[in-house]
Amino acid sequence: MHERDRLQRLLDDPEVVLVSGYARLPDSVASHSQYERLGVVLAVHLADGRIVAADTTLLTDLAKEFFRVLVEGLSVRDDIAEIVERVQTRYAGQSGAALTTALRRCLETYHQLRESRAAAR
Repeated sequence: MHERDRLQRLLDDPEVVLVSGYARLPDSVASHSQYERLGVVLAVHLADGRIVAADTTLLTDLAKEFFRVLVEGLSVRDDIAEIVERVQTRYAGQSGAALTTALRRCLETYHQLRESRAAAR
C-alpha cells in the first residue's frame, strides 16, 4: 500500500488521533546540530489504544523504521510496560534516553486526551 493511501485510511477513521512527545537530545548526538529535540509521533486508535502508525525524528531511515516496527500494533492502554521495555532494550543508540522520554510523553498525552474526552461526555 502506498504511504498516501495509508495516511488517507488513518484520516478517514475519526477514532484515530495523533499524539506527540518531545525530549532534548544529548549534545553528543549527530542530529543535535540539526534538531535540539527528538520527536515521537503516534497515530492511536482511541477505542482500544492501538498504535496504528508511528514516526520519530531520529536521523536515519533505519532507526525510524526500527522504532516503527517496535511499537506499531501495540496498545498504549494495555501494553505500556511492553512498549517502553521494547524501546529501552532494543534501541541502544545514543538517543535512547531521549527516545524513551519522548515516547512516555506521547503516552501521557494520549491518556490526558482520553480522560478529557470521557469527562466531556
